[in-house]
Amino acid sequence: MKTRRYCDNCPIRDRALCSGLSSPVAEALSRIAHFKHFPAGQVLQRSHQDLSWFAVIISGVAKLVKTLPDGRQQIVGLQFPADFLGRPFAVSSAFRAEATTSLLLCCFPKDAFENLLQQYPCFEGALLRHTLDQLDMARDWMFTLGRKTAQERMASLLFLIAERLARSGKQKASEEERIEFDLPLSRTEMADCLGLTHETVSRELRELRETGVIATRGRRTIILSHLGTLERLADCRQP
Repeated sequence: MKTRRYCDNCPIRDRALCSGLSSPVAEALSRIAHFKHFPAGQVLQRSHQDLSWFAVIISGVAKLVKTLPDGRQQIVGLQFPADFLGRPFAVSSAFRAEATTSLLLCCFPKDAFENLLQQYPCFEGALLRHTLDQLDMARDWMFTLGRKTAQERMASLLFLIAERLARSGKQKASEEERIEFDLPLSRTEMADCLGLTHETVSRELRELRETGVIATRGRRTIILSHLGTLERLADCRQP
């Protein structure tokens, strides 16, 4: 009952995997759900480790990391509130999932979750749609890394975070809306995410600040007075 009451007031319910589920499916899902907090820096799932649970992110940001045998690594994805963490019907994951900020997750035991997918075709369809949306975003990010300049990559990352984190739980804002948010990544993590060096990340942030595209406060806070300018830069269009 406690889980059901929390579900009724969940801040990301209208955007998460459970959005639009019929009452019987939603009730069945809530019965197997439990909530868990993770501190920043904690590994959630290790690559090639047996999976025992899945989750929907309620608050915070997680990163997916691919590591080579020689230790080189790259952040291949960021997951925000309402995103699904895990891969049903797979023995393990090819990526390490790690909290970049403190996280609140709605967690589901693997076997029980997969049983619900098989029991309710509409639930399986909802997961497929959610997965395809994430696949589209991954393909967009491949284009960003493969064809954009360093400045365009930086603008694309900041715009992604502004869209997914600063506007969490809100309707889409106008280009003129002032947005302020704390970066969920360090400079080193941003470099890993963008395929750049730490020095290049610092230089591009400085140039964006000096040209007035962004303002900063401290090491983490980004202030956008005009989101449209950042969006046009991220999309390779002239302001």
